[in-house]
Amino acid sequence: MANPQELAARLLQARRTHTLIDAASLSSSTPASADEAYLVQQLVLDELGGCAGYKIGAKSPTDAPQCAPLPATKVFGASTGIRRDDYARIGLELEIAFSFAEDVDHKLAEQADDVIEAIDTMSVVVEVVDSRFDSWPKVEPLLQLADLQNNGALVIGDTRPYDRSFDFSTPHVSFYFDDHPIFQGAARHPAGDPRRLIAWLVARTLETGHSIPARTVLTTGSYTPLYLAAGPGVVRGAIEGFGKIEFEIK
Repeated sequence: MANPQELAARLLQARRTHTLIDAASLSSSTPASADEAYLVQQLVLDELGGCAGYKIGAKSPTDAPQCAPLPATKVFGASTGIRRDDYARIGLELEIAFSFAEDVDHKLAEQADDVIEAIDTMSVVVEVVDSRFDSWPKVEPLLQLADLQNNGALVIGDTRPYDRSFDFSTPHVSFYFDDHPIFQGAARHPAGDPRRLIAWLVARTLETGHSIPARTVLTTGSYTPLYLAAGPGVVRGAIEGFGKIEFEIK
């Protein structure tokens, strides 16, 4: 990758102006590896004012996870809602997010079971998906990773104490945009148990000598198909035995 600063600058301009990038124009700036994409993520985040969380995902129970930071300015409570004009497109995905009560650093054991046991809260959330590329979703995966893995925003609904006995792999969910049903029924998480993604992120963070501050929001991938909202409306989601989320796209 010739110039990570050039790609970061293009992504920032697209975010600020809500214009889209022709991916073909970035042939010399496409990351050659995940490490290079993560470097671009950090350059973008530094200009956006810091991190309030991470999105983590994996395509299957055996696939290696990937992650992207969530800009602090794009994490909202459900009562705030979001503005349609702030995004080039609005894709909606229903997810579960987790957080820790204390900073996660070298004092926490690195075994996955210990990490999962230390989780303090879980929340019903909706990720707003928004790519900076005009050809999305047909975009080179490493460009998508550099683009904060297509994150537009995160909206947080009901939050409750962590329940280790909850069925995180196949919960019953409902998800609506206005009166349109996006998904209803037993959902299946692509990563299997999404908590394995939390353990992976903690291990990766500690390996790099960093920490995860208390109450950092860690969202873990969608239980529902991506839905593209064409205009303003009300988003409603529920996870049976867990909680709900409702917010307005204005």
